[in-house]
Amino acid sequence: MSRYTAAYSQFTHQLEEVEILRRTAASRERADALRLRDEVNALCRGSIVLLCAHLEAYVRGLGELALDSMTARLVPRTGVAAQMFYHMSQDLLRELRDAAEPEKIAERVFAFLTADLPLWSRQGPFPSPISAERFNRGFASPAFKRVVKYLNRFGYSDYGRDLAGRLQARFQVTVNMVDHLVDTRNKVAHGDPAVSKTPAELAEMMRLVRMFCSATDSVFASWWRTHFCSIR
Repeated sequence: MSRYTAAYSQFTHQLEEVEILRRTAASRERADALRLRDEVNALCRGSIVLLCAHLEAYVRGLGELALDSMTARLVPRTGVAAQMFYHMSQDLLRELRDAAEPEKIAERVFAFLTADLPLWSRQGPFPSPISAERFNRGFASPAFKRVVKYLNRFGYSDYGRDLAGRLQARFQVTVNMVDHLVDTRNKVAHGDPAVSKTPAELAEMMRLVRMFCSATDSVFASWWRTHFCSIR
């Protein structure tokens, strides 16, 4: 059994391009911090956006890996959390919830029955792959509370507690940095010219974000193996 999932391995590979930008910024800073400050700032701001994007992609990738394992390993549906069924069909269920006229309600019921009825059973394994695109809808930010809510879609309600146990004294500083990254990325994306980080600050941000993903990978994969199957 591997130590980490394929999702985490992909994340560490993606971090390499962030590190390229950070090292380039650090080199420019050492060469002439004053004259090249705009270039250093641009490189650091780009690093922030990329790092946040890779963090979000990691969380999605971990979820997709879990979903794929359900059908690949023929996992029985007896232990699947109710909210997982909901998120598999959330687009159609929301349309049904929002319908008011009898005709529209009936149309949406037929659409749901046609598309997803075979998935909704507690008997046997899922008969077809689960759509990660549909399941992941609504997850658009890797802020810590949103990651907690996303993993709870799978029924993993003890994620926060398990992560704290894994990280121990490093827990609060790590999740605070994840939230700080997301907040900083949002400000950069909205054009705030005053927001950036130094290359040294970026190195610390990357270290803590990597630690967050490593710990998340460990606790989620262990929980998934206990309840369903191995994903690493």
